Amino acid sequence: MVTRSNRYPLLIDPQEQGMEWIKNKYAESFDPKLCQSTLKNKRFKDFILRYCLEEGKTLLIVGIENEVDQILDPILEK
Repeated sequence: MVTRSNRYPLLIDPQEQGMEWIKNKYAESFDPKLCQSTLKNKRFKDFILRYCLEEGKTLLIVGIENEVDQILDPILEK
């Protein structure tokens, strides 16, 4: 479902199994498309998010607790 979806996949991953799968998938293929960040990163909004969207990179956001930042709402609505 994640690899064949027409939309951006959203994984809610409390046991971190999905995160490990994603990291292993990109490590095996030597694919430099994986970007990893937290919402608390100072460069997240200005650089990381924009760069990943413009370049078609996969963005793995780690450490989200209860609420997702509002800046991601338009992306998640797709």
